[in-house]
Amino acid sequence: MFSFMSMDCSHCPVEVPLEVVLPLRGQILRTDRPDLQLRMIDDDLPGAFHMAILDAKGAALAVATLSPQEPYFSAPTPTWRLRQMASRPDCRGQGLGTFLFRAAVDRVRSRGGQSLWAESRDTALEFYIGVGMQMVPGRQHIDNGVSYTDVLLKLVQSPMNLN
Repeated sequence: MFSFMSMDCSHCPVEVPLEVVLPLRGQILRTDRPDLQLRMIDDDLPGAFHMAILDAKGAALAVATLSPQEPYFSAPTPTWRLRQMASRPDCRGQGLGTFLFRAAVDRVRSRGGQSLWAESRDTALEFYIGVGMQMVPGRQHIDNGVSYTDVLLKLVQSPMNLN
């Protein structure tokens, strides 16, 4: 069993080639969506990158893909999209996903991102709300029997009202 508390530098989130994220993406996110390919058009967008937390042997414990991409709703720009975030079942509940998410947010901020959005499976919605994202009103749908809700995290702070 993985323990988040035992993390050292070898378990820090890193940018990785697409091939590193594909096995876990397939294992976790495609078992109920065989209609979708492992490789997506987002993987090849200019600026897109992949992140993972790796075990000592280099296998992915958790993965995510990020790309500069405008949503279908109003959001501060430039906007980045988080896709295909997944963690191994034996790693869940240990803080690993939160650790990866925060590292992804830091990377997006460093690239000038003003907001981050995702199309969350409803089964993962509690996680995204827990890390500070907000549901986008009216942005829910079902695709091939899987329920999704769009979520948004604004990375810029509004100026403080000093009056």
